[in-house]
Amino acid sequence: MRILKIENIGSDCYKIAAERAEFFLRAHYLKFVRKEELCEGAEFLEEREEDLIFAGLAFAAEKKAVSYLERCEQCRAGLQKKLAQKNFEKAAVESALDYLERRDFLNDGRFARAWLNSHRIAKPQGRARLSAELASRGISRQVSENALREFFEECGEKELCARALKKRVREKKSGEKLVAALIRDGFSYKMIRAAMAEFNEAEFEFSKANPADMVE
Repeated sequence: MRILKIENIGSDCYKIAAERAEFFLRAHYLKFVRKEELCEGAEFLEEREEDLIFAGLAFAAEKKAVSYLERCEQCRAGLQKKLAQKNFEKAAVESALDYLERRDFLNDGRFARAWLNSHRIAKPQGRARLSAELASRGISRQVSENALREFFEECGEKELCARALKKRVREKKSGEKLVAALIRDGFSYKMIRAAMAEFNEAEFEFSKANPADMVE
C-alpha cells in the first residue's frame, strides 16, 4: 500500500488516500507502523499494510459505537452485539471498545446506574430481578453489585415492593397470582407478605372511615 495523500483531521486521526482505497484511521490502533511514518509517498507491505487496514477498521467501529453512545448510555456487551450485527470485525470492535473504555466514553457502571434509574418508576422491581436483568446485559457481578448498592441506598427495596404491589393490584391480580407476579418482579416472599399486610391494613383503615368525615 502506498499513501498518495494524507490529511491530519485530529490529534491522532488521519484521512488516507491510497492507491486502491480511501479511509480514516486513528494512530492509536497501529501496532507496527509508527505515527511518524504516515506521510505522502510512504509504502507499507504485508503485516505493515495489514496494520493500517486494521487501524482503519477499528476506527470505523469506534465511530459507529460513538454514534450509539451519543443516543444513550450503552454497555460493552450491548455494543459488541450491535457492531457484530453491522458486520464489524471482532478484533477491531474489541480494540475500539477498549479505547472508548479507557477514555470513559463507555462505562458499564454508568450504564447500570442509568438503567436501574430508568426502572425506578415505570417498572418497580426487586434486587433479584434487577440483578438478573443486568447480568443478561453482560454486566459483571462486581459492577452490578456496586450499582445495586447505590440504587437501593437511594430507593429502598421495601418501597419498591409496595409500589409493585399496588401496580399489580391495579392489574386485577390477587391471591396466589399476585404473590407469583411479585416474586417474578424479584421480591422475596417475606418482603411480599409484609407489603401485603401493610396494604391490607391501609385498605381496612380506609374502609372504616366515615364518609361524612371525608366531606369538607
